[in-house]
Amino acid sequence: MKFKLSSIIALLLLLSLYVKIYAQTNSYNKMDMHINEVKSKWNFNPLRFYDTDKYLYGWLDPEVYNSKYWVGDIFNIESMYNHNNNYRFDKMIFFHQPTLGSEINPIAFTYKGKHRFRVGVGFLTQFFLSVYKPDYSILYGESIFYGTYMQVELYFDYIYNDVLRFRFTPVRHICTHIGGDILGDDNLYNKEKEEFRDSSIELMHFSIHYKYGYFTLYGGFSFAMTGFKESNFINLFSVYYGTDFRYPLWGEISFISGIYLGASYDRINSVERINNNKGYNITDTYDKWFPSIAIGIGFEIYRFTIGVKYEYLRSRQLYSYKKMENKLGVEVSLFF
Repeated sequence: MKFKLSSIIALLLLLSLYVKIYAQTNSYNKMDMHINEVKSKWNFNPLRFYDTDKYLYGWLDPEVYNSKYWVGDIFNIESMYNHNNNYRFDKMIFFHQPTLGSEINPIAFTYKGKHRFRVGVGFLTQFFLSVYKPDYSILYGESIFYGTYMQVELYFDYIYNDVLRFRFTPVRHICTHIGGDILGDDNLYNKEKEEFRDSSIELMHFSIHYKYGYFTLYGGFSFAMTGFKESNFINLFSVYYGTDFRYPLWGEISFISGIYLGASYDRINSVERINNNKGYNITDTYDKWFPSIAIGIGFEIYRFTIGVKYEYLRSRQLYSYKKMENKLGVEVSLFF
């Protein structure tokens, strides 16, 4: 009798424990289901989707908001800096141009699985530098910092079925600056004799990107809204077209190649900058078409792309804003 009673008590305890565990598990499941149900109503991601969005950006587009590091040679660097021998370009090993850039979308939502809408900000800063040979240095050491190019914009994106992206940018701000290594050395930049350069403009921009199989086709145009009476150069109007080709090789590794063609109609101002309340004095101005050409080939691995790139375009280095820049090098870019 004692054995039976103890067995019944043990069985009751086990049943009680099972009921309690089941009730807790059932409660947890209900809470998890409720969390997933609420989250499913709006999937928010302020960053770009790598798997699909990488096909809706141009790899060779010089205005794309990607982080990258370029190292190579600029064939016409001497003419860009007016053949100033004080730079000692003959003593340089290589040029390099790091760029920090990305996009963030504080407003992003999807409608019926195929229609994506985003309101976001794109930003990038490009730096222009070079390195001297180990046995040579100038006032600022073994490297020289030429300047920066900065670009930021507010945009509205519509993406259809992850194969088509239309972007409207109501305002894009662009400004360029000469580096302190040049500004601080009168042998490189004599401000008493040379014009003091400055650039700051705002543009409106439209673009469209389309993924077709292995190809990404894209194009767009922009026009200036401000800066006509202050900036040394104003991008009055520009138009461009590009194509990327990706062929999957193995896993996340793809072969990539591309071409970018563009043309910009720019206003070049010579500006007398006087510290008074009367503004700036435009001493000379003219309008001119500038071509933009980029060709590249390389490999794409997950979010990284490494390749050889050739570019021929109007220089983004402020000191050389009237000149073309002709360069060839290796570039590593990051899409995030």
